Amino acid sequence: MTLKKIVNKSVYIAVGASAIFIFLMVLRFLFSLYQSQPVAKINGIALSEAMPIASFALQDQHGNRFTQDDLLGKWHVVAAGYTHCADICPMTLLALSQFQHYLEQDSLEDDVGIIFYTVDPLRDTPQVLAKYLAFFAPKIIGLGQVEEGSYSGFVNSLNIIAIYEYTAPNETYSVSHSLAFMVINPDGQLQAILEPETDPFGGAKLSSTLLFEDFKQIKQYYDDAKAN
Repeated sequence: MTLKKIVNKSVYIAVGASAIFIFLMVLRFLFSLYQSQPVAKINGIALSEAMPIASFALQDQHGNRFTQDDLLGKWHVVAAGYTHCADICPMTLLALSQFQHYLEQDSLEDDVGIIFYTVDPLRDTPQVLAKYLAFFAPKIIGLGQVEEGSYSGFVNSLNIIAIYEYTAPNETYSVSHSLAFMVINPDGQLQAILEPETDPFGGAKLSSTLLFEDFKQIKQYYDDAKAN
């Protein structure tokens, strides 16, 4: 992620890690209220009872309105980030691009939509998102805020956390944000949160293979539950 000159990188990473830690702890507490039986063994949290997503209105990179109705009928995998991010966000999009490739190999590409939600709507206009995402995978849906408050149902339901750091008024800023893949089922409900692996130094390791295998387990659990 981009850093301000006066911010020490180690401090910035600690702040980001704290945000991620808080994010995951809150999720685990909330999800424990929904868990009623064992679910898929994944690197993250799967729900036996999916959580509803509150009403929202966003805009995609082509200027089209995107609401909770657009989540219905297919799976969606959601990641948050921003285009000025220098490291983890490009890694996230590369993982999602490879994940898309795995979906195509298994003939699942029509069953799953991939969403990249920007936590930096001031700089990430639809035009900027469209150009940025085209470098990774044109099929990724880029979403951003379209009007004040209309995004809150999406952000709050998925527990997307962002911290903004400014060097001084009117100067450039950096953003640290929660790092996870949110899985939304075809009913438009949050079904799971997939967490990244960590290396021996505590850094995030994004594996498209792990993401795909975990997703298949979640989908299988959902399909089995629907069939019974």
